[in-house]
Amino acid sequence: MISFPFKSMRSGQRDIADAVEKTVRERGKLIIQASTGMGKTAAVLYAAVKAAKENNLKVLFLTAKHTHQNIVYDTMKRINDSSSEKISFAGINGKRSMCLFENSVEPSLFIEFCRAVREQNMCDFYSNTFTKSKDVKPAAIEALSGNISDPKSVMETAKEFELCPYELSLLNAKQSTVVVANYSHAFDPSIALGFTIRTGIDPASTVLVVDEAHNLPAKILDMNSFSISQRNLEKAYSEANIAGYNDIAVKVDRIIAEIRKATNESAVDIRDIFSEADLDKMEDIVKFHEKGYNIPAAFILKNFTEKLLSAKEEDIIYVSIDEKGRRINVNSLDPAIYSQGVIDSFYSTILMSGTFRPIEMFSNLLGLEGHESLEVKGDAVSDNRLMVIDREVTSRFSSREEQYSRIADSINDIMEKAKYNMIFFFPSYSFMERIYPLINEKGRVIKEEQKMERERKNEIMEKLSLSSSVLFAVMNGNFSESIGIKNNMIKLIGIVGVPFEPPSIKLRAMQIYYDKKMGNGFEYAQVLPTMIKVMQAAGRGIRSKNDKCAIVLMDSRYDTPIFKKYLPNDTIAVDSDPISVIREKGFA
Repeated sequence: MISFPFKSMRSGQRDIADAVEKTVRERGKLIIQASTGMGKTAAVLYAAVKAAKENNLKVLFLTAKHTHQNIVYDTMKRINDSSSEKISFAGINGKRSMCLFENSVEPSLFIEFCRAVREQNMCDFYSNTFTKSKDVKPAAIEALSGNISDPKSVMETAKEFELCPYELSLLNAKQSTVVVANYSHAFDPSIALGFTIRTGIDPASTVLVVDEAHNLPAKILDMNSFSISQRNLEKAYSEANIAGYNDIAVKVDRIIAEIRKATNESAVDIRDIFSEADLDKMEDIVKFHEKGYNIPAAFILKNFTEKLLSAKEEDIIYVSIDEKGRRINVNSLDPAIYSQGVIDSFYSTILMSGTFRPIEMFSNLLGLEGHESLEVKGDAVSDNRLMVIDREVTSRFSSREEQYSRIADSINDIMEKAKYNMIFFFPSYSFMERIYPLINEKGRVIKEEQKMERERKNEIMEKLSLSSSVLFAVMNGNFSESIGIKNNMIKLIGIVGVPFEPPSIKLRAMQIYYDKKMGNGFEYAQVLPTMIKVMQAAGRGIRSKNDKCAIVLMDSRYDTPIFKKYLPNDTIAVDSDPISVIREKGFA
């Protein structure tokens, strides 16, 4: 018997569990919007596992980041501790993050590096795991008989037996009921097929659960977007000539010419330059230059060409220019093209998030049809969270210069009247640097830095445990998502301005595309992604049912219909002095 992992279900958890069980029984799709800190992971996982066991199914639980998986492993251990029937589970991270073979290969080249060292019998960890005929060696069989589940235990066991951790985790997944992995293991076409075959996951007999699924549309676009730098094209041109493939070199030179012509970010048309027949020639060039750890630029060219030949009509191809140089980019615009077929292939699908409002927009983005939706509030959410719109300020570009001092005055007022820990998120580093000189209590302020090391990030988190510290951070930076704020040490979060993505050719193309498809391109291309960022940052202060936090949205635009639909219904708008309302409501 599968038992719930805690003594009792909290408010809303029973609704979630019942809905999940019903969805699996009916082989349906379910979108769950549930407040942060109400225990939706426990409710979903318990119900999905219970229904899967009753129907002889597997569960594939996907997360956006490795750090999000820890709560899943903890919940599975609790389920097993409280149940008479034990559920086998396996955690899988990316191949590069689990590799024990010492290397300094850049992430985009790691898969090819791994293949090269395996084929040249240079990786003892892989050789210790499989025979030449791909049979599992006795040492790996012995390791699998131990108590391994999450990646940490897999890594420890792999080190002990000198095995490949990634291959060991795949073997473990094959014999497990629940498999925990990353979005890419189901939604990245270059990874998904091999992953499902190696783990024995048949989508038709698997329940798919996607955590923090508000991230899924953007992640799918990233997986299906790709680029190549001018520098790698120039290297590939040279390699093609040296290997005697002058026809490939001529075609590469045509692309380089397009890049050099660009004076700023601009669209280019290179779809018809290469053909399928060119891929075999590029493979020969790769083999000609590939020796030991060396990954030739021709491999990057071949990988780019494979994807270019399968690019969708809707994809945009353009040259970008930045401090790192020039690149040709191919960006996907519509995640539904990729997600709909994947989701439909599974026995049943559960998508959950605390940032899924409005649900119909996310279902449109993912191409969901025939789904049910459930919106659940946790225990006294409105008592734990207060959201206030400060209508006196704005970061609108046309008014920005005159608004810097007003925004600083508002922050100064909040800092003066509230002597507890808080975070202010700014739309950019440059915006933060314009406000900082105008702040009165600079001694309380810790500023986020670009390209922070993990140690520095942890040091800042430690400082935030001290009373009355104030962090100035940047949206989409190191602290706006996936940070572990514990013990309710952040009492107030300020969102300064509306953090729209800077104008770009990709953004314009996406807006035009969704204007044609949905009729509201601005909202799909700009408002929705921006509000996901805003609500994620706003949620940093409430990570459990006992946390309490005030959120101040410092821009009058949040009080307009196009933004308000993303906000909680109990959001309060004020014309000045938001701290007075915060005090009045008992949050200061």
